[in-house]
Amino acid sequence: MELKTLIRTQNHFKSAGRWDIDFHLPPVEIKRFDKKLIKKVDDVAFVANEKRDPTAHPEDTFKYVDIASIDISTGEIVTPQDLSGEEAPSRARKVIRAFDVLISTCRPTRGAISVVPIELHNQIASTAFTVLRAKPGVNPYYLHYAIRLASTLEQFRKWSTGSSYPAILDADVLKSRIPVPDLDEQEEIAAQIMSAFMVRSQAIKDANTNWFEKLNSITHALGTDSQISIQNKPLSMRANTSLNFIETTLNDLPPLMFDPPGRRGRGRTDDKGFDFVVEAA
Repeated sequence: MELKTLIRTQNHFKSAGRWDIDFHLPPVEIKRFDKKLIKKVDDVAFVANEKRDPTAHPEDTFKYVDIASIDISTGEIVTPQDLSGEEAPSRARKVIRAFDVLISTCRPTRGAISVVPIELHNQIASTAFTVLRAKPGVNPYYLHYAIRLASTLEQFRKWSTGSSYPAILDADVLKSRIPVPDLDEQEEIAAQIMSAFMVRSQAIKDANTNWFEKLNSITHALGTDSQISIQNKPLSMRANTSLNFIETTLNDLPPLMFDPPGRRGRGRTDDKGFDFVVEAA
């Protein structure tokens, strides 16, 4: 294993306020891109800081986006909450605009990063997000793609502080470096990504439709005089779902160990009915 070394003055470390080597070493993943494309996020976007306190209007309703609202596999906002001002949590303060890019500052390497859809314009997001707004000449869908790159998440990891819930600041987002091609290429990349996303969404929709149709056909057959049709499925599928397979597998697995009712301590029983003693460590 290669030993990492870094030589800096003591004043350098004091001014940074960090002594861990990972923080000071330059990021690696960003080196895969053409140097001429690399820019700081600060060059192509700014942090939007508009806030609104929904508790000031307790009867008004709004849509609330928190970190749990984002599907981290795609970066899509899938489960915003409908809340009244009276129900608003203390973190519900950041006003979001259509096409803003939301970046979770808590555990940022998970990739809870999303573009605000039109229907969530002027709604409220958690203060646990950096709200990034693209500057003129920058496609927000491309910006979303670039922020979710492994090279960007690596930098977020380096800037993070805290162990249980590592977090970054708005300033850390702005100083991170991303590849930024010209606008024509940004828009082509954005279009290709959106096209692939739509194909993925349709495939999931079709799979869910087939799933529910199969369940409904089985339920219908059980409710009538007709029998479940025997289909030519792979032998491995039938073998792995048969009762014989289930019973054989259970017999081969280790027995469960549990405390019998009314008994605690050294005596235990397994699911075969045998008592045994567990010695104290």
